[in-house]
Order: sequence, then C-alpha cells, then structure tokens
Amino acid sequence: MDEHDWDRVAPAFEEEIFNVPANDTKGLIKMEVDRLSDADQCATDLGCGVGRTLALLARSFRLVYAVDISSECLSIARQRHKDQPNIRYVHADLSRAPRGFPATELVLCINTWLHGDLSTRLALIDQTCRSVKRGGHLLLIVPALGSALLTHFRRLQWELRDGTPPGQVHSVIEDPGSGIEHGIIHIDSVPTKHYLKEELEILLADRGLTVEATHKLEYGWGTEFAAPPSWMKRPFPWDWFVVARRVR
Repeated sequence: MDEHDWDRVAPAFEEEIFNVPANDTKGLIKMEVDRLSDADQCATDLGCGVGRTLALLARSFRLVYAVDISSECLSIARQRHKDQPNIRYVHADLSRAPRGFPATELVLCINTWLHGDLSTRLALIDQTCRSVKRGGHLLLIVPALGSALLTHFRRLQWELRDGTPPGQVHSVIEDPGSGIEHGIIHIDSVPTKHYLKEELEILLADRGLTVEATHKLEYGWGTEFAAPPSWMKRPFPWDWFVVARRVR
C-alpha cells in the first residue's frame, strides 16, 4: 500500500486495520516501553497510523516523533492527542530518504515492514535501523511466517473435521508462484511479508543491532476466523515482537 491507499483507509482505520496494542493481552508492548522509558530521552513511533501507541510513549519519554506515510492518519493522530505537547508529527515515506526526524533512544515499529516489494521493504528496514541511536533500542513487531502457515493448517484441519474429503480442502499454499518461499502471504489479495525468527536476527545483525529478546505476541483464533470452533485452542496465532539494541 502506498500513501494514497493509507490516506483512503485513514477514516476507517480502526475498523479495517488490526489493532495490535489492543490485542496484546499480556501487555508485552507496555512492559517493554515501561522498562526502557526515560523522561530525559526521545522516542519514535515509526508508522504510527492514527496514534494507537502515542499516549504510551508520550508519558514515558521527553519527546516523541510520530512518523507516518499518510497525512490523513497523522491528522487523526494529532487531533486525538492535541493535549500532549511533547509529540512531533512527521509526514515521511520511510522507503525514501531523507527521514526528516532524528535518531532516538527508542523506536517502536509495529507492522511497518510488510511491503511485498523487496527493494521497498529493504529501504524500510534500513531507515528503521538508522532511526535508532547507538545504544538505543528497537521494539519491532512483524507478522510471523510460522503463524500464517499454522493458520492455513488449522483451516485444513477444520475442513477435514467437518467431513470435507482431503482432495477438496483448500491448499496450504494458494499459488506456488505466490512468493511464500520468501515469506510473502497474500492477505485480502495484498502481498504481505511475514518473517522467520532467525531471519529477523540476521536482518538486524547486518544493520548493527543485536536481539536481546524475542516474544510471541499471541492472539485468539477469533483474529483469524470469523467463528472458530471451540476445539481450536493452543497453539495460538502470533506476531513476532523483537527487542533489539543498536550496538554499531
């Protein structure tokens, strides 16, 4: 999705875009932000959207940069947080230089590394890592490839339990040429990058960051299916939540 797409989505953002912080039932995001909070330091919310996590950052840091590609999303975020003077709003496309904001001690990045195009995605990854000060931390949340495959398996299992003959169940891989070997899963026909844990460790290490912790940000099956059966319990779908420190 480009700037025009996100501007179009902005008025219905809460209905159309999955709310990761609201579904963080264990409070892992807040826990890590609180652990790293410093009233003398600055933080950045990269891809802030309509500002779901800005209040959390604004009460934990001296200054917060709210960065997004969509001017419409930023307008909504600004209105929501008009009583918080320590937030600076930055309209920027992270896949293009310059950034228009400084590197900070903490960078929160939720589901921003999703672009299906490799060159665009690598630019996003590079800019994100450069946005972290040396010694600072990146809190990164991305879709997990294993979770997407688990969801496909659960759908197959569901159909088999309901009596669908094996030859008629949905394929785990919808299209052999879809790019699944590169972690590309099509969500509502949009190619969306999903990640392996080890892949994230390599990508970050190559850019001077070392992983300090990796969490599974788990969600209920209701986030994947409209009415999941009662027998569908653990293991649950998840996003990867990586805490990394910039060392060079």
